[in-house]
Amino acid sequence: MAETTSVKQTRPRVSDRVRILCVIGSMGAGGSERQMIGLLEHLDRTRFQPLLYTVYGEGELLGEVPGDVPVVSFWASCRPPRWNWPGRIHRMQVRHLADTIRQQRIDLVHDRTFQATLIAGPAAERAGTPHVSTIVANPADALKTAGRFVGAKKRLLRRAYRGAAKVVTVSGDLREKVIAYYRLPGEHVLALRNWIDLARIDRLAEEYSPPFAAHRFHVVVASRLVPLKGQRILLEAVREVAVRRGQTSLLVHLVGSGPDEPVLREYVEEQGLGEYVCFEGFQLNPYPFMRAAQLFCLPSLFEGMPNALLEAMACRVPVLAADCPTGPREALDGGRLGRLVPPGNWAALADAMEDAILSHERRLDHVEDARRHVETLYGPGSSLPVLESVFLDAAGRNGGTARHGW
Repeated sequence: MAETTSVKQTRPRVSDRVRILCVIGSMGAGGSERQMIGLLEHLDRTRFQPLLYTVYGEGELLGEVPGDVPVVSFWASCRPPRWNWPGRIHRMQVRHLADTIRQQRIDLVHDRTFQATLIAGPAAERAGTPHVSTIVANPADALKTAGRFVGAKKRLLRRAYRGAAKVVTVSGDLREKVIAYYRLPGEHVLALRNWIDLARIDRLAEEYSPPFAAHRFHVVVASRLVPLKGQRILLEAVREVAVRRGQTSLLVHLVGSGPDEPVLREYVEEQGLGEYVCFEGFQLNPYPFMRAAQLFCLPSLFEGMPNALLEAMACRVPVLAADCPTGPREALDGGRLGRLVPPGNWAALADAMEDAILSHERRLDHVEDARRHVETLYGPGSSLPVLESVFLDAAGRNGGTARHGW
């Protein structure tokens, strides 16, 4: 009887756990979505009860949401208005999310990406619930993709971030840019690295072997096919290396899907690059491609902290990345662990790709150092406990003891 009583006393009551509502636009196959999946999987269930709110109840990763996490979707509950004027759908979303926060008795809201913050910030304020926001990309660049009313959105975001219990950025460089852009107090913004589930990557990387021809030099690019990821720049570099310089062993695998795919396919056809470029489509498990490659390339024009680059380093493949304003330089320790080239410069990218082909054996010398770097700085144990402490502090359950990042 004593043992039974002891178990009952140590089992956390539902009311003792922080009910945290994680908010994101959709569960597509992007880095932020993968980070959200990891968070929902690994949050300490003795202290947190997570729920997920999406604007669009769709995406390739929706099936990976843990079974104990309820999912609420705006468009699954609401119909488009018959008459739509500027701001109407946004107000509908804010109202619906605020109602969800109240109905689900949410203690804390966590939003990731600025699109989610545009809804979550006002909704949390309306519901009187604290929120923690994560910024994943340089705001000056990210807002260029925001469509209409950029000025109004910037003002809404500034208010949301100022009203947040804490703002989290995914790199130290990004923290400085966020503070300057939104005029936030420095102590309000925490730099906290993305974390990589190394055990999961190692397991998935061994699931299968892609049929890579042994006589080719395989370069893998894993990202959504959108202009800001720089695939067009990469294809121009491929034309230079393979067609003009005669490095015909080159074969680039574009792993991913997105709205830019028709344009990219048209360019490949026009330039006669079909034997040097493979469109692999969306891969729920891209890690075997990374593991089998001779080079991983990140040609992005801007990033926050690119998960795919860290994952490739974890897979022990040499890496080449565009030196975006934030992200790759920090991940690659200033270029010590991989080659950096100016973003948007196809000629520099071509030079680096050709050098990777000609000096592949030498590049392999860095892969173990890169793997250890990811294990040390980007493993779950490095960031997740800090983020949980931030959440507890924001919800008033931590006594104000959240540790700082860097």
